[in-house]
Amino acid sequence: MKTINGVTMFDTLEELINPAHTALVVVDVQNDFCHSDGHFAKHGKNITTTQATLESTIAFVNHAQNLGIQVYFLQQLTLPNGASDSPAWLRFKCRDGKSSEYTLKGSWGAELIDGLEKGPKDVLIEKFRPDGFVGTSLNLLLKANGIQTTIILGTTTEGCVESTVRGASYHDYYVVVVKDLVSSPNAVQHEGSMNLFQARYVMANSQDILGTWESIINE
Repeated sequence: MKTINGVTMFDTLEELINPAHTALVVVDVQNDFCHSDGHFAKHGKNITTTQATLESTIAFVNHAQNLGIQVYFLQQLTLPNGASDSPAWLRFKCRDGKSSEYTLKGSWGAELIDGLEKGPKDVLIEKFRPDGFVGTSLNLLLKANGIQTTIILGTTTEGCVESTVRGASYHDYYVVVVKDLVSSPNAVQHEGSMNLFQARYVMANSQDILGTWESIINE
C-alpha cells in the first residue's frame, strides 16, 4: 500500500490485481478486426501482429475465467443502415479507406473470435464508439460488482484500447495494461500508445499477471 495526502491506495501488482476487486476487460477481439477474412484484412490492413497475439490471448482469457476472474468482453458494433453513425463518426470511420459497415450487429464479423466465449459470470458489453465507457453500462456494472481494477487487453492499441484505458482511468479505476496482448496494424501508432501506457499506467506481461493471481488464490 501507498499513502498520499492521507489517502491509502493499492501500489504493488499483487495489491492492484487482487481477484477480489479486479475485472479483465477484453477489447474488440472480433472477427472483423482479427480474422484474415475480416473487414480490416479485406481493406488492406496488416493484421499479422494482431493474429500473432490471438493464441496467447485466448489462453490468457480462458485461464482467467478458470481462476474465477470476471471478464467483460467489449464488442464494437455498427447498426444496419448507418443508424449508429453520426456524420462526424462516419467521417472518422472511413478516414483510411475502410467501408463504414464493419462489425455489423448480428454479423459474423461482429462476433468474438473462435476460442473466446462468455462464461456464466462474464458480461458482454456492446459499444458504438472506441471508449468502452461511452454510452454503455460498463461503469455501472463494474461498480455493482465491486471492481476497483481493470486489466485491459485487445485491439486496436491506439484506438479502442487506448480509449478504454483512458476511460477506465477517468472513471477512477486502477488500470493495468497487458503488455504482450495488445496489438495494432500500425506499428508506429502502437509504439506511441505503448509509450503513453508506460508513462501513465501500470503495464504487466500476461504470465506475470497469471502467476500473481495463482499465488493470491493459493495462499
